[in-house]
Amino acid sequence: MATDYFNEIEGHFAACRGTPFILSAKDWALMKKWHDDGVPLPVVIEAIDAVFEKNESSGRRKTISSLSYCKHAVKEFWEERKDLYVGAGETTPERTVAEALDRLAGQLETSELGAPFAPRVRALSGSVPKIEEQLLEIERELLDTAMASANVPEMRDEIASALGDTSRIDEKTIARTVEANLRRLVREKFALPRLTLFG
Repeated sequence: MATDYFNEIEGHFAACRGTPFILSAKDWALMKKWHDDGVPLPVVIEAIDAVFEKNESSGRRKTISSLSYCKHAVKEFWEERKDLYVGAGETTPERTVAEALDRLAGQLETSELGAPFAPRVRALSGSVPKIEEQLLEIERELLDTAMASANVPEMRDEIASALGDTSRIDEKTIARTVEANLRRLVREKFALPRLTLFG
């Protein structure tokens, strides 16, 4: 679902910045472009991480206040990964994929919530795009399970107070932002791994 794609990117960007953050209309347009161009979520997440890591290690440490800072990194990462996703996925050695799935399943087994999902991850097979799609579906279920176990009202209050005065922002944007940050907090609280072959 497109909304999951947007929420995950927004939540991850906010986590990297270390603050709840409301994306601009320009940022939303950029995410929509990535989605329409078929750039997979794990590629966008990896590119955002790379931009923040590079910024941290550069010593200058600019404030990254917009997703636009990640635009070139997303383009580069997608160019590098495209072959794996588009058809040439069949050339990926089976063993490498099996090892990646085994590693993800092992991470899931370290948490009470994740353990029941581990066998499903180990059992996945097919092309890289197909596996990534299935991993995204399992991750969605895992997050839903975690949400059901979390104190969501308390977390929502925490996010709302961290966002501060939102009187000049439309309700739809606030709702999306709260949702994205909620997923980030739940992921952190239960130490849930990102389910992707490219972790």
